[in-house]
Amino acid sequence: MKRWSVLLAGLAFLFVAMPAEETEAQVTFGPQAIFWDLDRPGVGARVDIGLADSFGIDEGFFEELKASINGSYVFGESESFPGGSASWNVIVINANAVVPFEVDAAITPFAGAGINHTRFSSSISNGGFGGFGFTGTFSGLNLLGGIEFGLGDLPAFTELQYSTSGAGYLTLGFGVMFGG
Repeated sequence: MKRWSVLLAGLAFLFVAMPAEETEAQVTFGPQAIFWDLDRPGVGARVDIGLADSFGIDEGFFEELKASINGSYVFGESESFPGGSASWNVIVINANAVVPFEVDAAITPFAGAGINHTRFSSSISNGGFGGFGFTGTFSGLNLLGGIEFGLGDLPAFTELQYSTSGAGYLTLGFGVMFGG
């Protein structure tokens, strides 16, 4: 619970720190597919919010600064054995600051960093004689890089992210965005 409080306090600070003047932040959103630790599939959603205008940045390295917030459900495994079963799954939440790099190409590379919260759940049941479960939560830091590109008429992205949560893991993600 303490980690969720820290995450929510950080997000609240981000919005409180924005200038009080009226700004129109560009907001895009969309579905994403991930490969958690590069081998477990998952699905989720992502929201990107333009921050440069809110902070009065109109030129320089951070002129396209944005917040990228996403959450994903990772499909774990479920095994049956004589007299019982076992299963596990993972929920991942990320809040990152992302900076795109302008290049003369059909793609736009980006890099970013942020915070991560991972929830791992497992359970074992043994055929009516009870069972037990384990839930662990881990928070950490993210480093990421990727590219934005056009997928027909839709803006799309792919990214590789390293998170320090738990023992650390890599996530490969892909998605499309709407809005803006």
